[in-house]
Amino acid sequence: MTKSREYLLYNAVLSWLANYGKMEDAKGLALEYKQLEKELKATYEQSENTTVQKRGRPAKRQRTKKTASSPSSTEASKTT
Repeated sequence: MTKSREYLLYNAVLSWLANYGKMEDAKGLALEYKQLEKELKATYEQSENTTVQKRGRPAKRQRTKKTASSPSSTEASKTT
């Protein structure tokens, strides 16, 4: 299963917040990552909900008329 770019970025930000979000040294970055998480969540959810619009009717090949088979082609070939 392949993951979309939005999913991978969103997951990376969530992982960073889970591991480093509560550290005292990363308080300034945690606010920026939380804002980034909100933006990525919106784009990820939007990418999941997009549907592909179907085009018109399916293309079909034009039918050709059947040719009448000649009697010589239906006979068994005789080799002497």
